[in-house]
Amino acid sequence: MICFKKKVFRYLLITGILFSIVGFLGIFSTNIFSKYVIDILAAFFFVSGIKNFIKGFQFRKIINFHWGLYIFVGVLEIVASISLLSQPFNNQLYMIIYSGIFMTFKGLLIFVNTIFNRKIFPSSINFSLNTGIINILFGALLIGMPFISESFIFLCVAWYIFFSGANLILFAFYFKRL
Repeated sequence: MICFKKKVFRYLLITGILFSIVGFLGIFSTNIFSKYVIDILAAFFFVSGIKNFIKGFQFRKIINFHWGLYIFVGVLEIVASISLLSQPFNNQLYMIIYSGIFMTFKGLLIFVNTIFNRKIFPSSINFSLNTGIINILFGALLIGMPFISESFIFLCVAWYIFFSGANLILFAFYFKRL
């Protein structure tokens, strides 16, 4: 079990640092980030999907853990990344709105699951709620932002990736402490 905890801690920490660096670079180099925002979102969803898929399988033996939800969200994220890379829409704004809808849906799934299971896993409720709220807020921003101002879309994506990475880093140290 100690080896398993080390692997999970290391994976969460490395993924969180990677996401934070990409988000930080996106905040301060918006020109480069704006050119590749769809590719960056696709890579982010792919890595996050793999993380959730593996997490679902690793925790499938824990009683009362909704591992199927993590596998479902992981598959959805991988499908979203593939659809972003294949670019079914010609316009980048439609892709941003598509990503926002997906992020909002994912956030709602995480938020509702956390609320219903708060008595089963009371120690991890704060980090799960943070993840759900981050996805809901930034998903709603990505849905509405193209109608308000296109210039802030790339900053919104960069901050989303940065906050997701910071949340993973915090969760890694929290998981290590358990």
